[in-house]
Amino acid sequence: MHKEVTRSWPLFAGIGTMMIAHGLQMQLMGIRSVAENFSVITTGIFMAGYFIGYFSGSQTTPKLVQKVGHIRVFAAFASLASLSALLAAVYVNPVMWTLSRIITGISLVSCYIVAESWLNDRATNKNRGQLLSAYMIILYIGLGIGMLLLNVSDPKNYEPFILVSVLLSLALVPILLTCLLYTSDAADDTPCVDLGGRRI
Repeated sequence: MHKEVTRSWPLFAGIGTMMIAHGLQMQLMGIRSVAENFSVITTGIFMAGYFIGYFSGSQTTPKLVQKVGHIRVFAAFASLASLSALLAAVYVNPVMWTLSRIITGISLVSCYIVAESWLNDRATNKNRGQLLSAYMIILYIGLGIGMLLLNVSDPKNYEPFILVSVLLSLALVPILLTCLLYTSDAADDTPCVDLGGRRI
């Protein structure tokens, strides 16, 4: 168990950083909507956009992973999530925020699918529960830290949205510098460093 957690640190670092960004963005948009005097119904609609994207992404991402590979899917959708944060910062209106939330939902569920399939590939029946428990702990710790970052700047400013985008981009670094071996994933068969630190 300890060995697999240690070998999976880039994945945990990447997804943890992504959850910090998500925790901040999730609270930030709700608070900012109050400051912008959006109605409760309007706020509910654009916040629900996340779950529309989440549902859509969960249906399409597995097929996309089969076509282009885990690494490329994670990189593409983490970049889209970063873009959605910038979109919300530039265009402060319910329509664009709904679109931003839909993009965020699609992007994050795609990254979840990639991360969890990686962990399932590395886990055995003996340690699968422990490994996925570590993953969930990191997810919720990241969300909690993200909410604390609301104190960094006034939600009325653009800086918190920029911070979300920076964190989402930073989450890519450990993932893109490492990879896992998949016998069924021909799209990810380029030489790289696996989570154990070996050149492949």
